[in-house]
Amino acid sequence: EARLTLDKAGVWRPEGRTAILDVALERVQDGLFLEPMQVPLREFFRPRKKEVEQLDSKDFLGKPKVISSIIPNDEYIGFEPLRPQKQGFYEPSADALRDSESGYCRVLSHYYPKDSEKLA
Repeated sequence: EARLTLDKAGVWRPEGRTAILDVALERVQDGLFLEPMQVPLREFFRPRKKEVEQLDSKDFLGKPKVISSIIPNDEYIGFEPLRPQKQGFYEPSADALRDSESGYCRVLSHYYPKDSEKLA
C-alpha cells in the first residue's frame, strides 16, 4: 500500500523534484521503515521565500473613477426624491410628466402594428 501511494505521489510531483519520493520508495521496496518527517506545529505548507517576496500587492485596475453618464459635461444631478407609492403602480410626479426631457411618457392608447415591418 505504501509503494502504491508513493508511486501516485511521484506522478503529481514536478519533473526533477521526486528525489525524496524516490528514496522513500527504495526504502519501502527494501522492507525498511520510513522515518517520519518533522512538520512544524500549524505549518503544513511553507512557500519559498522568493515566491512570497513577489506577492506584493499590485494595483491592476488603477484608481476608481465614477462615471455617471456617457455624455461629457452632463449636468444631471440625480433622481427624484423618494415618495410614498400608490398601491398597484408607480405614478411619476406631475412635474416630471410636464418635463419633456425627463424620459417619462404617458400612453393614451395601445399601439398594435399592422405589418411585421413596423415591429421593433
